[in-house]
Amino acid sequence: MKKILTLLILTMTLYTGFAQDTKVYFGLGGQYNSFQDTRFSDVQFNKASIVPEIGFYRISTVDYWYLNANAFIFNTNFPGSDTIKIATLGYNVKLGYLRNYKGHYIGGAWTVLDYISRDNNLLGNNSNFYRLASDIFISWKYKYTLNDNWNIDLGVDYGLLSFINTAPSFTANFPQNVVDNGEVSFSDASSRDPYNLGNMTAKYFGNQLNINSILRANFRNRFSLAYEWRVRSYSDNAGYPVTDATHSIMLQFNFISHTKN
Repeated sequence: MKKILTLLILTMTLYTGFAQDTKVYFGLGGQYNSFQDTRFSDVQFNKASIVPEIGFYRISTVDYWYLNANAFIFNTNFPGSDTIKIATLGYNVKLGYLRNYKGHYIGGAWTVLDYISRDNNLLGNNSNFYRLASDIFISWKYKYTLNDNWNIDLGVDYGLLSFINTAPSFTANFPQNVVDNGEVSFSDASSRDPYNLGNMTAKYFGNQLNINSILRANFRNRFSLAYEWRVRSYSDNAGYPVTDATHSIMLQFNFISHTKN
């Protein structure tokens, strides 16, 4: 995580002096998360929480760069119980590059890391859910100027390919591909390690829905109000989807704002 933050800061520093319109920001807001794993239950877990974010974006008449990182942690009450908690931890690091084509920015984005874990003591085999993913998107963004004080950014990312390490499986507390390949080992911790890249499996747009969208209103190059919607849905077992969706609203303060004509 320290290396990721170092990369983020270095990238901000390198581009600040050369961008036509560069923003480096800190954001703080709220998110509403909804999660359902139908392999084990039709119960849907919903929770609102606070989420901080740091990032930068650079917009010119030629291209659009951005890089951001956020994290969250919260407890969810198990439905029907006030004493059983589900501890949820997650973070996301994402970068993108798009080119201007007739006023529209078209390109790609890469979620370097998208991690989430959910821990509880009630569901037995499903007591610890984790997912580490790295995603490749096709991206579209558009910037519209309202007046001298306000402009709006719109954006949509559609997932093309993902590499995912997730557990538990349908039948055991290990990733599905580990079970399918007969590699389950109760003495080898790497068989259930979320950061073991060897346990990652590929999912493409035909067997996974992965969409990010954003609407951001920018005021006087100093403050922004951003709304973002993210959804990921996939099935390791046909007919039993795992779905994770988040709505977030965030106030962003651009502590560096540089315009170069």
